[in-house]
Amino acid sequence: MGYQMPILNSASRFAVSTRRELLAKLLGVTALSCAAKAAGEVASVRLAISETMVSDVNMNDARAAMLIWIKRMSAELNVRVEINPKVFDTTEEILRRVRRNELDAIALNVIEYRQIAQLLDSTQIISEDDASGPEEYLLLAKRASGIKRLGDLRARRICTLKAPKMCVAPAWLATILDEGHCGPVDQFFASMTTETKVSRVVLPVFFGQADACLTSKRGFDTMCELNPQVAKDLTAIASSPPMVVDFYIFNKNYRGVSRERFARVYSDLPRSVSGRQLATMFQFESLAVKNISCLAPALAVIEAAERIHARPGAGPRKG
Repeated sequence: MGYQMPILNSASRFAVSTRRELLAKLLGVTALSCAAKAAGEVASVRLAISETMVSDVNMNDARAAMLIWIKRMSAELNVRVEINPKVFDTTEEILRRVRRNELDAIALNVIEYRQIAQLLDSTQIISEDDASGPEEYLLLAKRASGIKRLGDLRARRICTLKAPKMCVAPAWLATILDEGHCGPVDQFFASMTTETKVSRVVLPVFFGQADACLTSKRGFDTMCELNPQVAKDLTAIASSPPMVVDFYIFNKNYRGVSRERFARVYSDLPRSVSGRQLATMFQFESLAVKNISCLAPALAVIEAAERIHARPGAGPRKG
């Protein structure tokens, strides 16, 4: 998949980061394998990974990498992983299979989680535990444009980033516009476009081709590292709270491997030779088991947006 290729620009750097994040999450399977090996048993895990977890990468490369990873792990660590041959499942497939009790472990986003939360074990949520784990969103404008606050964006052009970790961004935008008494999103801006690369979202604002953009703080920070002038010329009009938006979670009915052993394996990964090698390869710090409280910021934003949309007269603009 070309992970060792030199990073030439912000777009390629962001894409590589996305692939590494996704593959790092597969360490959830590795942790489960280690736990099974320690227990002296052959584990069988029915795993599903939502296709919402991957975007703007070569899907065939992503599938091949994951299948190779699972095959290697199954052979070396004595675990049987049952996964869809096409690797990624649609949201509809994820929801259906969980409701039929056909899955043990699922990688999904927080919006999918809300639809089947009662069937999942929220006492153990597995997500990245480093400083860059939670996602933050930024609404950016050019300093010299005269746009100082949210209301200044009325009838302006905005470009938004479409990416897996941006799944809560539309809800967040709706909430801040509502708090600012700006009205519905589709009536506030003159136009809205989407792009799948951070550079195609940020640079149009930098060059005056768009008035504002909605992007990830992580992506914007990368752009600023590569081009300090971007950091100098653009400013944040609004920023979201840090949110955990995708993660691994277990079916409530899954009791295949001791949960205590499983949690210990996650915390011990950096201490093993193989764990350190994987951490270096995929450039992450660690994974951690958390509880439902880590999802509170994202869930609050989604629920607030739903209340806004449920108000009388809050439907889409006609015309």
